[in-house]
Parts: sequence; structure tokens; C-alpha cells
Amino acid sequence: MPLNEIPKYFNPETRHLVDAALEDAWQELNKDGLVEADPARMKLATTIVALASVGETDPGKLKWFALHAAQAVFRATMANAPVLPS
Repeated sequence: MPLNEIPKYFNPETRHLVDAALEDAWQELNKDGLVEADPARMKLATTIVALASVGETDPGKLKWFALHAAQAVFRATMANAPVLPS
């Protein structure tokens, strides 16, 4: 998430923390290249921004919660995907 998309009310330190946590989470989530970039990055970003908005500043926690939220969405999407005939 570019810094200009992070809410303006975050101070520069928090803005940097959010951006770094998003990039770390994205690198881990996409290490196998199996996720759709836009929806996954958006879920990571919204989770991290929401947590930072309520005061969470631990980069490890931001990354962990964002990854779990994105993975849950990915699993739900895969569970609802049509099965192709073999």
C-alpha cells in the first residue's frame, strides 16, 4: 500500500509501520504465488489499517492478524469455487 493511501491521521511513524507490516505480510502470503494480488493485498491492508486505527503498533501482531484474515478469505473463496470435471 503506497504511503499516500494510508489514512492521513496516522503519524509518520505509524504510517511507516503500517506500510512495512503490509509488505512483510504480502511477501509471506505470496511466497508461492498462488493468491490473486489485488484482493489479497486489499484484505491485508484493511486488516492492518483497522488494527493500527485502534492502537495496535506491534509489527508482528499486525502481520499475524492480517495473514490470518487473508488466509481465511482465501480458504472461503476456494471452498466456494466450482469444481471442474476431470
